[in-house]
Amino acid sequence: MDLVKNFFIENFVLLCVSVIMYVIAIQRFRQHKKISSYTICLITSALLLAVMGYVQLYAKAHNNITLAVICGIFGYSLRPFCLYFMILMSERFIPKKYLWITFLPLVLNFIVYMCALIPGTKGLIFGFYDNDNGGISFIGGPLRFTSHIISVLYLLFLLFVFFSNLKAKHLTHSVAILICTLFVVLAVVIETFFNDDDDIRILNLTIAVSTMLYYLYLYMEGSQIDALTGLFNRETYYHDILKMGDSATGIIQFDMNGLKYINDNYGHLEGDKALSTIADAIFKSAKRSMYAYRLGGDEFVLIVNSGNEEDIQQVVNKVKKYLKGTPYFCSIGYAYRNDKSLSFDDLLKEAERKMYEDKEEFYKNAKFERRKTEKI
Repeated sequence: MDLVKNFFIENFVLLCVSVIMYVIAIQRFRQHKKISSYTICLITSALLLAVMGYVQLYAKAHNNITLAVICGIFGYSLRPFCLYFMILMSERFIPKKYLWITFLPLVLNFIVYMCALIPGTKGLIFGFYDNDNGGISFIGGPLRFTSHIISVLYLLFLLFVFFSNLKAKHLTHSVAILICTLFVVLAVVIETFFNDDDDIRILNLTIAVSTMLYYLYLYMEGSQIDALTGLFNRETYYHDILKMGDSATGIIQFDMNGLKYINDNYGHLEGDKALSTIADAIFKSAKRSMYAYRLGGDEFVLIVNSGNEEDIQQVVNKVKKYLKGTPYFCSIGYAYRNDKSLSFDDLLKEAERKMYEDKEEFYKNAKFERRKTEKI
């Protein structure tokens, strides 16, 4: 009973944060299924780590070496899992093939620690032995640091993602996930190397608080982001024009061809898929210091805050190349400010004019009538 009582006392803050995050994640599950799922998994992992820690204390108190080893295996295995869930929260910025690769270290990590059940591996991995005081003591080998090495590798991977996404305002998103992950890695290091008396247990609470902070960040960021495509929304566009209108060197306008036709003939879910594909093409093609927005409907804009006309043409070509592999079409027009006397409105009008010219060309060369393509 004392063990249970101490568990609730020492983990009271963790339990409170966990309840709050469970409620928030469940309430917002419909709008953000993936993020909410990863949040629930993260909080559950933190709670399991806390429970395993106290079960291990019980095992030590009752000289149950097997139970102590099993708790250790799951404890070491769960730590990098927490960081993996944080990586999944940033999956929009990570190619899917990398997500599969980042899962492999977890499998290796689990296999390494499962080997601790094999007799004679205490000096290599970890284990417990009967001491002279009538209790059991911990012994660890070099392989017990496998989970810590993998945790650091995950942090380095997130650093890679961070530098790969130094574009537009998505920099702040990368910074947010990086800081939250760094907190967790630091907690792992502190518990491992500065915990001689086994009285420091900060990892679980750090995981819960970092998850809460990141989730709150996503909630605040949501006011700037278009829910369907993940690009910045119209309100953010108008706000940024006030800040960047005088310094922007160019603008690219995109208008999807055929959204109404898709909605009318295949349903709005297919239409949403088409818009998401267009948005993905724009986002992946954009260079640094380029800001992508969905203005509403099938209209998209890319503000070029710094860059030359060649950079703009490269982006346009990349978007066209990307869409060639899809069943969707998009009219594009751009304008470059080579004269400082040009206002942002002038740039916008020029880009819009070229975009409509491109749209006319599309309809002109299409193998179906204009009145039908207006439904596309």
